[in-house]
Amino acid sequence: MILKREFLIALALTSLASLSFTSPATAANLDDGYPQDSAAPGRTCPAATEGFKTVSEYSGKTLICTLINGEKKWWIEGDAIPAPAPTPASQSSQTNAPGSNATPEIQYTPKYKLPAKALATMKVFENIVYASESPSQRLDIYMPKGVSNPPLIVWTHGGGFVFGDEDFMKYDESAKMLEVFIKNGIAVASVNYRLAQEALFPAAARDTKSAIRYLRANASKYGYNPSKFATGGDSAGSYLALMAGITGNQSSLFDSPTDPNLKTSAAVSMVIDLFGNVDFFEMTANNAKYPCDQSKNPFPVAAGNIHPWFGDTTDPEVQANMKAGGLYPYLKKLKPLPAFFIFHGSDDCSVSPQDSKNLDKAVKALKGKSTLTIAQGAIHGGAGVWNAVMKAIPTMKKALVGSK
Repeated sequence: MILKREFLIALALTSLASLSFTSPATAANLDDGYPQDSAAPGRTCPAATEGFKTVSEYSGKTLICTLINGEKKWWIEGDAIPAPAPTPASQSSQTNAPGSNATPEIQYTPKYKLPAKALATMKVFENIVYASESPSQRLDIYMPKGVSNPPLIVWTHGGGFVFGDEDFMKYDESAKMLEVFIKNGIAVASVNYRLAQEALFPAAARDTKSAIRYLRANASKYGYNPSKFATGGDSAGSYLALMAGITGNQSSLFDSPTDPNLKTSAAVSMVIDLFGNVDFFEMTANNAKYPCDQSKNPFPVAAGNIHPWFGDTTDPEVQANMKAGGLYPYLKKLKPLPAFFIFHGSDDCSVSPQDSKNLDKAVKALKGKSTLTIAQGAIHGGAGVWNAVMKAIPTMKKALVGSK
C-alpha cells in the first residue's frame, strides 16, 4: 500500500504502540555491554548496505552488515551465522507487534519532485560523510548559484525517528521550501541521521550536532558563511533542530565524544521549528490536556508504552533518558539566544500546538526573539504549515543575515 507522506509522519509520531523496530537496548544477549548508540552483533543495520564493515570501538572486532533471517544485522566477521528460528504459524500475522524484530516497511510515493529547472539554479554536493560511526551519517548541500558566502540552514527531516533520510529534501513540501530558500540566496544542508532501528536516544541528536560542527569546519570548502548558521526541521527533525539550537556550545549528552570536530562551535543564530517539541513529557501531557478534534484529523493518538526513539516508557532508565531529552534547562542557560521561528497547525493531533505556544512564551520570558505562526485548520505535516514557512522565508533571511 502506498501512503501519503503526511500520513506517514503522523503514523510515526502517534501510532507508537503499533510501530515495530529493533531496540538496541533490549536486543539479544549477543550485544550485551556494547554502548547503546553503536553497532553490535545482532543489532539491525537498516541504513547500511549488505557487506558494509565497521570496526567496533568497544570490542575491536570487525562487524559486517549481514542478511540474517531476512533482516540486515551487524555480525562479527568470520563468525557462523545463526540458524533461522522457528516461527509459529499463529504468530506470523504479528510481526508488527511492539518489540518484534521487524522494521517498519514504509513506502513513500511523492507527489512533487524537485524539477530540473530548480536544480539548475543550485550547486549540489551529495552523500557527504560527516562522521565515521555509521553509513547513515551523511548529508547533502544545496548551494544557490551566483551567491557568494550565503547563510546556511542545517535541516533535519521528520519521520518519528523511524523513517526518512536526507533525500526528503527533494520531494513534496520540503522540495518546494528548498526552492524558496535557494531563490532567496540561502544554502541548505539536508542531514541524514541514525534512525531508532539502528541506534536509540541520543544517537540522532549527536549526529545532528556532529553534522553542524562538520559543516562549520568545512565552510571554506563548500562556500557558505560559517557565522550565519540556522537549524531547521519538521516533526521529529524539528526536535533535533531545536536541540541543536538550544544546547549550542553547552556541554551535554548530545555531543559525541568521538566527534573529530568536537572543539568546533555548534552554535547557531536561528532555529526554524515546524510542529516540533522540546520536552517529551510535556508533549504527552499536552496531547491529553488539549485533545484534538478527531473529526478534522485522521491521525488519532494511540495508546501504548513504546516510544520508537527511547524504548519502553515504563522502564525507569527510559524515563530518565526522556527527562534528559528535555530542552528547557538548556534554554534557560543559553546566551545569546538564537531567533526562533515557530510554525504549527491548529488541528495537529500528533504534537499539540500548545507545545509551540509554551516554547514561544519561554523564549520571550528570557527576552529572546520568537515568532509563532499557528496555521489555522492545518494538521500535523499539513500544507498550511509549509505554506506559512515559505511565506516567511524572506523575513527569516533578514533575521539570519542580520544576526551577530
